[in-house]
Amino acid sequence: MATTDPDKDKLDYYGGESSRKDEPGFIDKYREKFPWFDHIMRMQERYTEGGGNQFAAGITYFSVMTIFPLLMLTFAITAMVLAGNQELLDRTLKRASELGDGQMGDLVQTIIEQAIAQRASVFSIGLLLALWTGLSWVHHLRMGMSSMWKVPGTANNFVMGKLKDLVGLIGIIIALLLAFFITAVGSSGFTEGFLRTVGLGGLPGLRFLIFAVALVIALIANYLVFAWMLAYLPRTKTHRKSVFKAALIGAIAFEIFKQFATVFFSNALSNPAGAVFGPIIGLMVLMYFTWRIMLYCSAWAATTYESMAQQAPDAPPAAVIRVR
Repeated sequence: MATTDPDKDKLDYYGGESSRKDEPGFIDKYREKFPWFDHIMRMQERYTEGGGNQFAAGITYFSVMTIFPLLMLTFAITAMVLAGNQELLDRTLKRASELGDGQMGDLVQTIIEQAIAQRASVFSIGLLLALWTGLSWVHHLRMGMSSMWKVPGTANNFVMGKLKDLVGLIGIIIALLLAFFITAVGSSGFTEGFLRTVGLGGLPGLRFLIFAVALVIALIANYLVFAWMLAYLPRTKTHRKSVFKAALIGAIAFEIFKQFATVFFSNALSNPAGAVFGPIIGLMVLMYFTWRIMLYCSAWAATTYESMAQQAPDAPPAAVIRVR
């Protein structure tokens, strides 16, 4: 039987012989033609390979768990402030007694008095729970961000890792407080009052100007939070220029999401069922999409050519020796 040897120049990766080269698909053509589209595809591939959706769901769970100890701390600190200011306490009790009928006022007064009496124990328990849940939250958040950079999410040294997680937790709280403060200043009557003070109160389209100023301030606040978290939380050295670009993208995406979420949740909470179940469900949905945006931005920063150039290459597969 006559046989022919295959043409080695026409063999593909799997050893099959073809008469012509395979044409790239339209996705591959677009990736070759548009670098920005290729970057988006690299980001999506990194996000999927790193388990972005699973990490976003886990981080959301620990975020909700962290809220309740923080509420306990807020409650205890408020009670400490009232206990140290008798005049403020008297005014608060007087306002409480004016709520509803006599029974409702007496009940509120009793709750306030019990909170003041138990402020030390509530503060201690709240602080311990906040540290435990907060460190778990930061740990899982750092694992997710590190996964986008293809580095281990756990620290080599347990004690140093927890100390760095504590620094990260304090940094996140400070960044969030600063962001909320900046946003509150921009969205409150401060902007309108300032414009009227400088003589721009009668300016046509003042309402749109105030909205634009508040929007810019909110974007600055978002950028500060995203820049801090994207730069510090991954357990590796990040490329700062890529991180700052990703933080800008994240700030804009998060602000767009906030605008849609405000409209959606205001309509969803207007019915009785939404008023009962809406707050906690809305909080979880808000956090889930927030962490998805954060992880996508981390994947975007990790897949720039500059970031990939400074990452350690993957180890080659083990050599297979076949004895014939």
